[in-house]
Amino acid sequence: MAIFMFNNIYNSLYLLGLQTLRLLKKFGKRLKEVLLRPLKAITTLLFTAIIVIDKFTLNTFHEVSADAKSLFTNTKRVVSSAKNDGNGTKKDRLKKLPDYFSQMWRLYKHVFAYAGNIILPIVSFVIMLNVIFAWSGKTFALELNYNGKVIGYVKSEAVYKQAKKQATERLQISTAERAEDEEDTQELIGNAEYSLKTVKLSKISDADAICESLIENSNCEITNACGVYIDDNFLCAVKNETDALAIFDNILSVYEDGDENSAVSFVENINYVQGLYPDNDNTVWDAERLSDKLNTKKSEARYYTVEAGDSVSKIADKCSVSLAKIFALNPELKENIHVGQKILIEGEVNFVQVQITKTETHTEVIKHSTVKVNTDSLYIGDSKTVVKGVDGEQLVTELVTYIDGVKVSSKEVSRVTTKEPVEEKIQVGTKKNTFSGYGNYNYSYSGAKFCWPGVGATIISSRYGKRALNGWHNGIDLCRPGGSKGAPVVAAESGKVIYAGYEGMGGNTIRIDHGNGLVTMYCHLKTGSISVKPGQYVTRGQQIAQIGDTGFVTGAHLHFEVRVNGNRVNPAPYLGIS
Repeated sequence: MAIFMFNNIYNSLYLLGLQTLRLLKKFGKRLKEVLLRPLKAITTLLFTAIIVIDKFTLNTFHEVSADAKSLFTNTKRVVSSAKNDGNGTKKDRLKKLPDYFSQMWRLYKHVFAYAGNIILPIVSFVIMLNVIFAWSGKTFALELNYNGKVIGYVKSEAVYKQAKKQATERLQISTAERAEDEEDTQELIGNAEYSLKTVKLSKISDADAICESLIENSNCEITNACGVYIDDNFLCAVKNETDALAIFDNILSVYEDGDENSAVSFVENINYVQGLYPDNDNTVWDAERLSDKLNTKKSEARYYTVEAGDSVSKIADKCSVSLAKIFALNPELKENIHVGQKILIEGEVNFVQVQITKTETHTEVIKHSTVKVNTDSLYIGDSKTVVKGVDGEQLVTELVTYIDGVKVSSKEVSRVTTKEPVEEKIQVGTKKNTFSGYGNYNYSYSGAKFCWPGVGATIISSRYGKRALNGWHNGIDLCRPGGSKGAPVVAAESGKVIYAGYEGMGGNTIRIDHGNGLVTMYCHLKTGSISVKPGQYVTRGQQIAQIGDTGFVTGAHLHFEVRVNGNRVNPAPYLGIS
């Protein structure tokens, strides 16, 4: 059975292969016909085009070529015959040449014309190339003739005027130390004569080169020196450029601190120009004189004396100076200023200012966020910190620029969080509470500032104010239904414990300072229940003791007081009751 199935499969595959081979042959034959037809057509067209071109275009060339060969053969024959003719003289033979050339011109005129049509364009092209090459290295320029001497060539009159200005500035004495002599301010450089010339490009001069030539050909006493320019203004010239560089480097070295991340440079643009300068004391300085000049001040410091009613912002407006600049110039300055105090408004400006650019890092605090979650496990007005919030930190890198030691700008480069903030979670009570007291009074909550200090002590046994039996009551007394002794006492608000101990009629007492003059007091606390001590910081809702009956009391209760700047006030509004 297996052999029968195998034979069937083999026969099927064999037939499939034969059929596939037949189809491939038919496809190949058809593809060959499709591809060969356009190829044959293209070949036929190209062959036809070549025949047409040869017939109508190259036919003339073939004819001229044949006639040219005939002309060459005849000419060769005539020359050979003339050489071998012994009957005539050389002069007679030369007289026959014009007749020969005239005859050749008539017979082969089309050959000469064809040759001319080819040769003349080639000759013209060669001539044109020679002209281009001859003029490519030349240009039109103004030849400058000064004091009877050619001093150079410039592209335009503007170049000469610039050179003349530079030369005049050099030949005049230093602008920083200008003499009062009128002779020194006379025109030192005259006008040059122009003429248009064609010169090589290599002979064209720039303004600096013409400036040197003008100075060299002037009537002044000159010397070779190094000019010092500050913001393009000439200061002086020194004999030795190395001395000038050393003086400026010494100024910078005072501000260098070896920090690889800082760059020290001058605010002004300092340039050194080697050249010819007037040889006089006002222009050419020695190193010591240059150093003394650079260490002077452009302007002195300016101060403002604080008057009555002044503030830092008002002073900034008065003096047209930004607040940031005032605080930068006065690092120790605070917002609180006093009459007669001197505040620096404008710092002194050095003759040359030094700029320091460096990277600085500092840490900034990321304030933590607070999430409040409602819970019915606490009464309205009470809250409990479940997770204490922690501020995060970021490392900030800035590119800071100082000018003569004063910070003038900063640009943030990067900010990396080094400590993630921790979100503070606070449970806020939603449980409603009704308080009862004398005469069946009902007290309702209305957005308390403090949390309820006596846990479960919902009975107000005595309110703040005048009492019928024993005068004035300075706080409120809280009791717990079913017995108050041992009930937890919590801090009504976060603050610092300033007293924890026994205090006369109040018995065991705790006082907590909440800042801004606000203090709360908890009295009659159970003996041994106080769990805080002076100086300790407590948070809102933290247990600090238990209700007791110490001091002058008729029963266990919590006496709760609120004081503002030492004055006792009604605690009810702070607890959100009326």
